[in-house]
Amino acid sequence: MMNGSNLVRALVSWLILLVCVEGFSKSTVQSQSSRVETRRNLFNLLEKTQPSSTENGLDPEYPWSFTGRLWFRPALTRVPSGPNDPRPPSSVTILNLFGWTLGGTVALEYDESPVGPYKEYVTMGAAVFKRGAIGQWGSKLFVSTQPAEDVCRKTWSVPAALANIDFGEDSTDSLTVQSAPGIRAPEKQNIRLSGWKNARILGENPTSSKRFPAQGLPVLWTPSIKALWTPFVPLPLTKSDTSKLPLHRLRLSASAIRLTICAQKPSDGLGIPIPIGLLVDNVLIEISRQQEEPL
Repeated sequence: MMNGSNLVRALVSWLILLVCVEGFSKSTVQSQSSRVETRRNLFNLLEKTQPSSTENGLDPEYPWSFTGRLWFRPALTRVPSGPNDPRPPSSVTILNLFGWTLGGTVALEYDESPVGPYKEYVTMGAAVFKRGAIGQWGSKLFVSTQPAEDVCRKTWSVPAALANIDFGEDSTDSLTVQSAPGIRAPEKQNIRLSGWKNARILGENPTSSKRFPAQGLPVLWTPSIKALWTPFVPLPLTKSDTSKLPLHRLRLSASAIRLTICAQKPSDGLGIPIPIGLLVDNVLIEISRQQEEPL
């Protein structure tokens, strides 16, 4: 049975064929330039109906999906104050107490993605607030492959950076960041974690395990500033807001979740790590198309 998108593409293809035939058989009806313009418009329409080569999701409303595992460890971090420190746009308020906010580290290993397997490391810079929604803003986001950097930048406008990322599994100790990225370092970063074996809660073949919740946990995402938000935005968009953030919806589900002890000494790159982290295995992250209303 032909679905809606295939039917549209078929109809557009027939229209293009008819216009081309019409151009040969009735050259006196239209000028050459008019026929060329008509065909160009129809070809553009056909291109828009074709799915992007990066779309790998099963749900048309969430055309991109990622599977794998992740580790999140919160940390107390200083509010960015230096002239060269990365910071969110002025319309986003940093939630803080006496100059301290909640940041942390997120490490993700994708087994499947729109561009194949890769690793990702995010330095979470602050807890943030906008239009009644509370979120976590990422000051830096690093990926391990060039295709991953390209798809982040071209598809969602995520300012990702290519880095050498190694998640070491040779240690049975708790998860630790052996080499953290510098906040302001311009050169290619070397990022290393140890104890990644702990993230494989389900072993080497987790995909057979059922994920929950079945409908996915809703989360909002503003990729241009690398921030995740609560799924409700109670305050309306105002005309005075000059920093409107492109918005996507996410659905998150997983097969296994576990708290883990992961103490580590404070540092400039990590802040003051809170020694309890969250492990999530066989996670499924689904990304919607850009929403009509920005954040």
